[in-house]
Amino acid sequence: MKKETRFHYAWVILVVASLVLGVYVPIVNSLSNSWQLAVTQDLGFSRTAFSFTGTITQAVGIFLGPVVSYFLTKYNFKRIWTCAAILFALAVFGYSMAQNKYHFYIFAFIIGAAYITTAQIPMMMLINNWFQEKKGLATSIAVSGISAGGALLSPVINGLIGHFGWRMSYRVYAVIILALAVLFGFFLIYLRPEDKGLKPYGYTTEKALVPDPDKDSNRSLGVGLTIGASISCSFFIFLLLGSVMNGLANGATLQFPPALQEAAGFQTAGTVVSIYLLLGVFGKLLLGRIADKYGIYHALLVGAGSLALSFVCMLFAGQRWGPWLVALVFGLGLALGSVLPPLITSSIYNREIYGEAYGFVQSGTQVGAAFGPLFVSYIFDATGSYHWAWLINIAFALLTGFLWFLAHEQAKKHGRQGSQTVGE
Repeated sequence: MKKETRFHYAWVILVVASLVLGVYVPIVNSLSNSWQLAVTQDLGFSRTAFSFTGTITQAVGIFLGPVVSYFLTKYNFKRIWTCAAILFALAVFGYSMAQNKYHFYIFAFIIGAAYITTAQIPMMMLINNWFQEKKGLATSIAVSGISAGGALLSPVINGLIGHFGWRMSYRVYAVIILALAVLFGFFLIYLRPEDKGLKPYGYTTEKALVPDPDKDSNRSLGVGLTIGASISCSFFIFLLLGSVMNGLANGATLQFPPALQEAAGFQTAGTVVSIYLLLGVFGKLLLGRIADKYGIYHALLVGAGSLALSFVCMLFAGQRWGPWLVALVFGLGLALGSVLPPLITSSIYNREIYGEAYGFVQSGTQVGAAFGPLFVSYIFDATGSYHWAWLINIAFALLTGFLWFLAHEQAKKHGRQGSQTVGE
């Protein structure tokens, strides 16, 4: 096989995906409460009322995920993404004009719709379409942009709030979103390599479409069933159940910081959180490499196993060495929630169906993520301890890997046969 040596446009797409995820995701997730204190003190409503904006954006995504993925797949991806990205910027700018909590809620609804149309679902569609080889690595690099973007933007946003006020900081963020929307939407984004007269990175007709069933592989099974036809299939049910379990387990990890603060003190907890977030970048890259080199089953084993071990470590958070063990193990466990959902979906479905399927996977994950932190908090309030919460989430983490393994196994009977490579 002759290797292509010239630069491939897929790497431009990867840079685009990394920057979009690094800017568009943090304002909805990790940085969303950075404005909380300044806004509530200025406008005079409660912090709980402000936090409800995050609930709205996440809830919109749960219901719109499958719808958005359908439209992105069937209609003009470039135009839909660009319009949604511009709308995203305008809604964030709208936050800066808010005079009460209801204004925030209105704009949160718009941001929720724009976010689900511009972030994980479309960016993973791009990665899946443009990369045939090194898909695991490309996915892990793209989602690592979320952590890197949050880490880089956090001091910038806090500095702007402190020096120029919360309204100006929202406006600056909106301008950044708009700049990426215009640059990427009008000039750089193409849904498929064929749109530029290219083939996916690593394309070759010498590879078999369906991987050897006796050998673990990250190559797609090429299932071409529509979502309507998939709903009654066991593999699709296992895929969605695994996504919900994934959301529950990863949502539960949002309670790690307060649990570590209680067990080890604020200073130690802050250091541990910083360490596992930093190590999480390398953990994501490692898991993507494992998927590429050793196959999807090995990636599931490492991802689910490391997340389960993270909860085991939390059982010993009160020990002097416990928090530091959490930092090391959870650095790898972080990767399960972001790297594996798109990879397990692409390992089952072909390029034509992937976008719609991943919309359902993303919605399932968000459903679990919405209830995961609440479940842990409820157990703590009822028992005065996190012990049972961590034990139950060990099971959730392991079930994620097991259910996705079953999904892949059951999907083999629906995979297309032939000698062409996925995505031709």
